[in-house]
Amino acid sequence: MSTHRYKCSCARCSQHPDGFMYQTRQVITKHAKKYPPVLKPPGVDTNADAGANSMGDASGPSSESEGTNHQERPEIPPQVREDEYDFEFQHMDNQHAEEQPQYLAERRAPVQELQDFNFCPVAWSDVQVPGKCPGVHLAYLNTVIGNVFGKQSIQAATDTLNNQLNCMLLEGVLPEHPCPICHLLSTKCRLGIDADQWITQYAICPECWKHFTPAQLKELPSPECTVPDCQGVLYNEHTDVKGKRVQTSKKIMPHVSLIRSLRHMFMRPGFAKSVRDSRQDRPGQNEDEDYVMTDMHDGMLWHELETNTVCEIGELVNVICAAIMPGPKEPNVVQINHCLEPSTHKLLELKNGVKMDVYGEEELADVFADDEALACDMPASHKCNGTAGHSHDFHPCAFCDVDIVKINTPKGYNNSWTNKDDYHMLHQSFYSKDATPACQEAILRDHGVRFSILNVISGWLPSRKSALDFMHCIFLGIISHLFMRVLFGGYMLSGMGGVNSPKQCFEDIINAVRWPSHVTRLPKNICLGENQSLKKADEWCRLLTITPVILWWSWRDANDKIPDTEPPLPPNIVAPDFSCNCHSLYKAIPFLCTGVRILASHTISMAQARTGQSFLAHYCLECLQLRIPLTINHQASMHTADMIKKFGPVYAWWLFAFEQFNGMLECVHHNGHDGGWIELTLLWNWINRIIKVQAQDRGSMMTQIAVYQSEAAEDNVRLPLRNAKLINLHAYGSPQGVFYPILLQYCHSLWPDLHLVGDLSCNNGTPFYMNKVARALTYIRKDGIRYGCTMNQHMHADSFAFISQGRTRVPVQITALFMVGVLDVVPHVCAVVRRLVSDDDIPAMPWDLYASTLGIHISYTELGPQEVVPVSWIECPLALIPVHSNVLKKDLWITVSFDHAGNEPEDYLEDEDGE
Repeated sequence: MSTHRYKCSCARCSQHPDGFMYQTRQVITKHAKKYPPVLKPPGVDTNADAGANSMGDASGPSSESEGTNHQERPEIPPQVREDEYDFEFQHMDNQHAEEQPQYLAERRAPVQELQDFNFCPVAWSDVQVPGKCPGVHLAYLNTVIGNVFGKQSIQAATDTLNNQLNCMLLEGVLPEHPCPICHLLSTKCRLGIDADQWITQYAICPECWKHFTPAQLKELPSPECTVPDCQGVLYNEHTDVKGKRVQTSKKIMPHVSLIRSLRHMFMRPGFAKSVRDSRQDRPGQNEDEDYVMTDMHDGMLWHELETNTVCEIGELVNVICAAIMPGPKEPNVVQINHCLEPSTHKLLELKNGVKMDVYGEEELADVFADDEALACDMPASHKCNGTAGHSHDFHPCAFCDVDIVKINTPKGYNNSWTNKDDYHMLHQSFYSKDATPACQEAILRDHGVRFSILNVISGWLPSRKSALDFMHCIFLGIISHLFMRVLFGGYMLSGMGGVNSPKQCFEDIINAVRWPSHVTRLPKNICLGENQSLKKADEWCRLLTITPVILWWSWRDANDKIPDTEPPLPPNIVAPDFSCNCHSLYKAIPFLCTGVRILASHTISMAQARTGQSFLAHYCLECLQLRIPLTINHQASMHTADMIKKFGPVYAWWLFAFEQFNGMLECVHHNGHDGGWIELTLLWNWINRIIKVQAQDRGSMMTQIAVYQSEAAEDNVRLPLRNAKLINLHAYGSPQGVFYPILLQYCHSLWPDLHLVGDLSCNNGTPFYMNKVARALTYIRKDGIRYGCTMNQHMHADSFAFISQGRTRVPVQITALFMVGVLDVVPHVCAVVRRLVSDDDIPAMPWDLYASTLGIHISYTELGPQEVVPVSWIECPLALIPVHSNVLKKDLWITVSFDHAGNEPEDYLEDEDGE
C-alpha cells in the first residue's frame, strides 16, 4: 500500500485549521464520495489554494493562467505509478503573477501540532509567489550532481533530494507553488537535462523502415504499413490488465531534432560567438595554386552555401547525433531513404530560416543552415545519394564516367574521364521515384542513379557535394591492399630462411621501432597476416610512414641493396598472377608514401594537392606494369585533389572523428534487445555524455586554467599545470653543474642588455644566480603534443624530436627543459638538446630522393654536444628505428618525423642550390 499522501479538501478535511489534510489516494477517493466538498460563493477568491488545484494535470490550463475564479472541486490524486514522484505544474503567466501570494521564509506563530505529513508553509495573502525558489533549485542541482558525478544510485539520489525538501518543509520555507518534485528522473526533466526529452521514438516498418511518429501511429486504421507493396506490420495489439488496448511497436528508431538541438546550442554561453562570419571572405581564393588552405572554410563549396553566416565548430558538445539506425544488417536504399527523411525535413525548414533565442540577445534571431558535404564511406555514400554501387559494371564511381574495366587500365589514371553531370543525375532520379521496378532498374543500369530523399533539398548536387573519405579510401583501401593483397598475398615476405628470412626481419624491425607516446602502436608480431590485428586506419597510416625503411630492411642483401629478383615461394602454394620482383615493387612504393604524406597535411595548397595526386597516379600505373589487380579505391583516389579544392584539407572532413564517436558508442553497456531498443540506449547515452561534458566544462576551475594558459601561451607552448620549483644549477644534471655554463651563455645572448655574469664572477653586471634563475620542467606541450626530456625518467619515449634550423630539420634528443628568468624580464622556456650525429660517409638509401618529403633522416648512434635552443624550434616528434649497416659495419638510427601540420620545409623538387 502506498505511503505517499496528498491534499484532501473534502467537507470533513476542510474543517482543519489549514483548510485541508494530507491523505492517501484511496482515502481521498472515499472522502470525495462520502464528504462532498462545500461549494464556495462566487465572490470568494480561490487563489490561495492554487497549488492544490493544479495537482491534476500539468498540461491543462490552471486557474492562475486563465485569470478567472472557479468553484472549488475535490482534489483527485494524479494517476501515476506508486514509485513515481513527478508532479508537474504549469508556470504562472507574468500578467497574473502579481495577484498570487508569496510564502515568507519565516513561519507564523505556532499552531496546533499535527502529524509530520501535515506540516506545510503558511501563505500570506499580500505577498507575491516567486516563480522559482533558489533553495529548491539548489536541491535539484545537488541531487543531479550527486548522481552524475558522485555515482549515487537513483534511489540514493532520490532519498537525498527528499531529505533536503523535508528539512525545508520543517523550516517552513518550502514553496507550495510550483509544487516541488521528489524523484531524480523528474528532477532531470525539470532542469531540462533529461535525455528522453530530446529523443523522438519513431515506429518504423520492419520491412521498408517507413517512419511514423507516435501521433501518426495512433491515427492509422490498421497495423499494416501504408507504403504500397509493403507487407510489413508496424505494431502488435494486446489488452492490458485494465482492459485497455495497447499498441507495441515491432521496431523503433530514435531521432533527435536538428532544430531543437540548435535551439539548445544557441542558448549556451559563447556558442553564438563561435559562429564564423564568412561574408567578408573573398570566394575562390584557392583558384590561386599557391594559396594555402587551412580549414574547410577555404574550400569552394563553403562560399556556395545558402546561409548568411557559416559556422565552424569542432567540439563534442556541438556534434548532433541525429539518429542511430537499427541493425544488425545494413539498410538498403529504400530503408536509408526513410531513415534520412525526418532530418531532411528539418533541414528544409532551416534552409528557409528558423527564429531562435540566442544567449545574451533580447530579440529572436533568424538561424539558417545548409548542407555542404556528405561525408561517409563509399558504400554508404552511394546508398545515401541513390547512385549505383561501387561494384557496378558501368557506374562504379560517383564522380566520373569510368567503368569497371578501366580501373585496371591506364585510362583510369590519366585524367581522360568526364565528370558526372549532377543535373542529369537529378533529372533521372526523379524519373525513377514513381517508376515501376523494371523502369527503376533500367534507369539504374543506364544512368547509375535512383531516387534519394536528399534530392528534394534545394541546392543539393549528388556528385558535387559528396566527399570521398580519405581515411577509408587510402588507409583502409589502398594501403591495406598493398600489404594484404600484394606483400602478404604474394608471399613477398615469406618465412623461408629462418632468422634471416624476410618475415623474421619484418617482425624484428616492427618490434624495434621506438614510437612517440601519442602515436598508436602497431601490434607486435603481425606475422604477415597470421595475426591480422591491423584493423584500424591509424595503424595502417603509421605502418605506411615507416614502410620504406622496413621493406628495405626485410629485402636488403649483403650490400644493403634491394635485389632485382623475386623472393622464393613457399612449397605447395599457387604462384601469384602478378610480378613479385622486389626492386620493381619498391620503386612504386615511395610514390604511394610520398603522395599520402603530401595529401594528408593540415595545410595544403592546390599545387601541392595536384602533386600528391600525381604521385598516387604514378603508383597505380607502376602497379599496372607489374600486373597487380587494382580496386575502385585506386581510381577514386584520382579525385582527391578535386575534393581538397571543394572542401579544403582532408583533415577538415575525413572520418577519423566520427569513427572515434562510433568507438565511444561501442563501449556502452546495453541489454541486447533488438527492435531498435539497443539504438535507443546508445542515443540516450550519447545525449547524457554531452550533458556531462557541458557540466564539467561550465564554470569549472580547469576550464579557467585552460583559458588562461591559452591566452598566455607563446609559440603554442604550454607548461605543466603545477608550477616548477627553482633548482640549484650547480647541483643539477649529470655530471652536476653541466647546465649552468651553457644556460649562462644562452641567456647572455638572449638578453644582452642585462650584461649577465656568473654568480662567482667579480665583473660588473647582473649576477646569474645558480638557485634563483631556472626552474626544471618535466615536459612541455607544443601544438598539443607532449615532449619530455631524459632528466625525467618517465618521458624518455618523448625525448626525441625534430627541431627547425632555417629550412632544414635536425633530429635531436632533449636532455632537459628549463624556464629561465632574470629580474623582471618575461620568463623564457628553452631546451637543452643533443643533435644526432650524421655525415656524408653514410651510404645512400633507396628513399633518398624523397627523404625530405617523407621526413626520413639517417644518423649514427652518437649524440653531439649539449646546446640550448628555444622550445619554439621544436617542430614535431619522431619515430626512431635502430638498424645495422652492412657497408659501414656500424649501428645507425633512422628517424621518421610525425608532422602532418604541413609539408616538409625542404621541397623535394629543389636541388642543392635551391633552383
